[in-house]
Amino acid sequence: MNIKAVIFDMDGLMFDTERLMKAGWEEASREMGFTLTEYHLSQMRGGTRERSSKLFEEWFQGTVDYDQGRAIRTRYQKEYIEKHGVPVKKGLMELFTYLKEHEIPAAVATSTPRCDASRYWDMAGVTTYIAASVCGDEVQNGKPDPEIFLTAAEKLQTPPKQCLILEDSLNGIRAAKAAGARSCMVPDLTPAVDEIRPFCDIICEDLSQVIPYLDSCGSFLQSP
Repeated sequence: MNIKAVIFDMDGLMFDTERLMKAGWEEASREMGFTLTEYHLSQMRGGTRERSSKLFEEWFQGTVDYDQGRAIRTRYQKEYIEKHGVPVKKGLMELFTYLKEHEIPAAVATSTPRCDASRYWDMAGVTTYIAASVCGDEVQNGKPDPEIFLTAAEKLQTPPKQCLILEDSLNGIRAAKAAGARSCMVPDLTPAVDEIRPFCDIICEDLSQVIPYLDSCGSFLQSP
């Protein structure tokens, strides 16, 4: 079946912001005196604030204030972006251009709140490529629940099985598979380990590699 629409995650997929979040959490752990490992970070990636807060409670038994740490992380990220701009991932503009030329609608489904996400899109100059969007503060259940992707597919008026979802995190790729869509992982900080591979229909090194996959699927609606 042809792919009729593409749904993008944002952090770590469109923008190299997961590295900023990691650095921000490392700053928080130094300031607050706790240890946060790569395992902890991988479990939080792609998830909601509420889910991460619950994980902190499980991990630290109330000895670490999640909201305080998150505020430090957020401050670090915002200060970096104000100074350096939004770091765009390799192949993003190439893929957006391809989708526009072939009249394939694109949506963004991100756990980031809309006030921050829309600002990043404007700063990166990609807003005009986005036909629909769903943000973390607009759904009840965050990834790995598929709600955000099902909502994005509905906004695109496209059945999930005809959508390709692009993700970089374990929570995100699980949500993509649960939505009944085709799932593509473009690894960022979380590698495509054996635990993740069963949830992936395809794995690409960067976003430019998605283009030949779309061609092979006969995805385009109309040739330019």
